[in-house]
Parts: sequence; structure tokens; C-alpha cells
Amino acid sequence: MGPAPLIILNGYPGWYEVVVLMESGRELIPDSRFLQNHSLIDPVAALFEREEPGYRDLRKALRTPILNSIAKDPVLQQRTIITTYYQETLETREIDLKEHFKSAKGGGRPFVVFILKCSPEENIRRLLSRSSNSNSRLSDVNILTDIRQNHFVYSFFEDGYKSPDVWEYQLDIENVKPEETAHKILQILKDGPGAHDGRSD
Repeated sequence: MGPAPLIILNGYPGWYEVVVLMESGRELIPDSRFLQNHSLIDPVAALFEREEPGYRDLRKALRTPILNSIAKDPVLQQRTIITTYYQETLETREIDLKEHFKSAKGGGRPFVVFILKCSPEENIRRLLSRSSNSNSRLSDVNILTDIRQNHFVYSFFEDGYKSPDVWEYQLDIENVKPEETAHKILQILKDGPGAHDGRSD
């Protein structure tokens, strides 16, 4: 049996309900591990403001060895790794998720991305309904509104990446209970990359 997938949950901030369900549903994916992206951001946010020069350098310094271990460690290669990452489309600097992709490909892992979509109103509702127990987790509605108005969620498919190197799914979570979204994500993962239309919702 080959290496297990690296799973990315990508979307605008504010859908932590689904993340909680994914973490609690790990038993549905044998020997999986959930890596909350904020566990890597919080130590950096404790030291640097987001706009300060050292912020991104330290984030990369923490992220790179972990991704290398996920790619090469023989124990971790057999575990499905699920992580969250809001990645916006950028023109002025490197796309961080491409480092995740290179890690997965280097370790022979399937690379699966779920882009979660909903309206601005639903996004705000979910943002306000979640708890904020992280130094770096967004809780300001005005910042979220600005992000949605001025930034787009990054898509590997739209950037020219194709299956089987990348399997990307766009899931509409508007008027959908978090349990239903999590169940659909888990079902796709259980069926395996390629079993569903990569652009279906």
C-alpha cells in the first residue's frame, strides 16, 4: 500500500465548525492525524505582527521541517494528514500551498484540496458563532469583509495544476449543516482521490 493522502481544507476564515467535526471524525479514516494550521501560526503571532518582515520567514522556518517529516517519515507516510490553510491568490509572493504540494509529491502522497464556499453573510454568521481560542484566529468581521472583497481563494486547478497530481474539490456549504459537509468530505476521502468529479460540489 502506498503513502496516505495529504488533505488540505482551504477557504475563507470562519468555518471552524467543519474543522471541529473533521477532528472528531478521525476514527472514520483509519490512523489519520489532524494538523490545525493555527498550531503553527500561533508561536509566530506571539512574536511578530503579521506585517513585520520576520513574520513570514519564521512561519516558513516552522512549516518546512514539518512538511519534510510528513513527506519522508515512514510512519507518517502511512497516516492520512488533514490540515487547514486559507490560501489566497497572490501575485507578489510565493503560494505557500505549493510547498505542501511539493512535499506530498516528494513523498508519493495523493494531494487532495477541498475549497469550502459560502456567501459573505453565511461566512460572517459562522465566524461569529465559533469560539476564538487562538492568538492568530480571525474574529473581526470588518477584516473578513475586506478579505472577501479584495482577495480570492487560491485554486490549483485555476493555476494550471491537473489531476492526478492534484485532486481539488469545491464544496458549497451554504445552507448546509456542518455535519453534512463533514460527512461529504469524509465520504470522498474514504472513496479515494479520483472516485468523484474533482470540480463537483
